[in-house]
Amino acid sequence: MSSRPHALASLAVAVLVTVGIAGCGSGDEHGRPDVPTVSPQTPLPAPPVSRAAEGTVVPAPGLGGALAIAGGTLAAIATDGRSVALFAANDLSRPPKTVPTPPVRAIAPDGDRFVAVGPTTAVRIAADGTTTEAPLTRPGLSVAVDGGEVLVGTEHGRLLVLDAGLRQTDDVAGLVRIDAVGVARHGDKRQIVVLDRAQSLVTTIDPGAGQRGPALRAGNGATTMTVDHYGRIVVANPRDGQLLGFYGDPLVTRFRFPVADGPYGLAYDDRRNLLWVSATAANRLVAYDLSSGEPRERASIAAVRQPNSVVVDPASGAVYALSASGEGLQRVDR
Repeated sequence: MSSRPHALASLAVAVLVTVGIAGCGSGDEHGRPDVPTVSPQTPLPAPPVSRAAEGTVVPAPGLGGALAIAGGTLAAIATDGRSVALFAANDLSRPPKTVPTPPVRAIAPDGDRFVAVGPTTAVRIAADGTTTEAPLTRPGLSVAVDGGEVLVGTEHGRLLVLDAGLRQTDDVAGLVRIDAVGVARHGDKRQIVVLDRAQSLVTTIDPGAGQRGPALRAGNGATTMTVDHYGRIVVANPRDGQLLGFYGDPLVTRFRFPVADGPYGLAYDDRRNLLWVSATAANRLVAYDLSSGEPRERASIAAVRQPNSVVVDPASGAVYALSASGEGLQRVDR
């Protein structure tokens, strides 16, 4: 199938972002709109640890990037982005398999495999370390996999759609950057949701129609996003000290909840209905119950220093956090 580049057609709605939506100009050569932006927020820096991290911590030299889990395998991107380490998720004491890759910076589960993306390349990685590479037409910044399709957010604000063979089938412009991609389900309908740190907003994209839904502000420093099995979207905003919840089609804001110490890493445990959040400025992992419609704290545990990336094993409920400052990989059984 041939690639179909096109620009997003914005939908006029009553509740819209004012920064990043109003007053769009002609944009640049990448199709990015000419809009006001904020400095993209990064994780708040961590102090030295004051308590030993709970659970099991193993050395993870050279690792400090994103985490993902698929089947019984835990994947961790190297700090320099040039390899991915594959761990046995149930036994971190076993030496990981190191898989050399082109530079990558985001990774997502794909069945019992993974897809990682970087500035030039998409890489599918099997549990045994076998890789398949394909070139990207735009620099990849984020990735999600859904129904055999690979959704790649780029640093130029475009959403690339790749088929199961990593061949590009769509290229949709209209944002400044796409730092996170998620897929929410509402019955049989798929809803692709993206986060733009430069505009601190979330919005939906329909690649086939080239349309964007209502764009909603997520404060002034949105960074990361996760989607649960109910179709709820949760965003972390360390600059404003908030968790924000969105839901529906079209999206509406459901909650803004204050969280101290720089919420950043997000992972949802669909079996236990717990949202795990890494508070990087306190070296902690905090679990929240969202069943009431707003977060309620259920657990708080000491983490490795600078726990930027956190994932949950959907089978066991074990929580994993990777230190971005080189102080190990943590597993906490729940």
